[in-house]
Amino acid sequence: MGLTYIKKITPPSAECAASAPALLLLLHGTGADEHNLLPLIDIVVPPNVVVASLRAPLNTPFGGYRWFSGYSSAPDPAALRSEIGASCDEVYDFIQAAPSTLGTDPDRVYLLGFSQGATTVWTALLSRWPRAGFISGALALSGRLMPDLKKPGTPLGARLAPAAQLAATRVFASHGGADDVTPLRMGLQNVEHFTAWLGEEAAASILTWREYEHDGHEIGAGAVRDAKAWLAAELAI
Repeated sequence: MGLTYIKKITPPSAECAASAPALLLLLHGTGADEHNLLPLIDIVVPPNVVVASLRAPLNTPFGGYRWFSGYSSAPDPAALRSEIGASCDEVYDFIQAAPSTLGTDPDRVYLLGFSQGATTVWTALLSRWPRAGFISGALALSGRLMPDLKKPGTPLGARLAPAAQLAATRVFASHGGADDVTPLRMGLQNVEHFTAWLGEEAAASILTWREYEHDGHEIGAGAVRDAKAWLAAELAI
């Protein structure tokens, strides 16, 4: 498992103690590290889940780590050419190794990403998977579904999977209305791109979208509340 990570386990309940735990991967934003999203575990994650908080593979010039150069709102050319795809593939490698290294259920894998981490989550959802049912669900908070994923002539576009890949996958996406780092219009474009790729009926059946009018570039109280409820429903045994 090439990515550095911190592992936490939420205590199993009596009903699920005998089953292999689900896996939830946390993907932080630019300039942060694997410690950044750990506070979410105690307040958001339900019982019997192995949580692996990942460190992005690239250093930032100002300290911390990142999944790609630049920002979700303004990625560097290298990000679109290779870095976003390479980071996504490292996440895939981690998922494939997890059942043997972490003892998790290969059929219950979830991602939660914030900012650049959410942009990587969108890429992981739309890129071709190593096998069917590879990702069960994902939360993308304040990130960007890169438009290049919908352009066949680009490196990211070459990764695009058939829409049917997500038939059994659920997605929660949210954005702050006052976000001045990755503006709300990009969050709304995420929904447009996702709906155009899947088709209106399919997108409506798997996508939960939430907008928080007064939130900036953050995981605010409303997002915490709604992410907790979404995860509890998805991970109920």
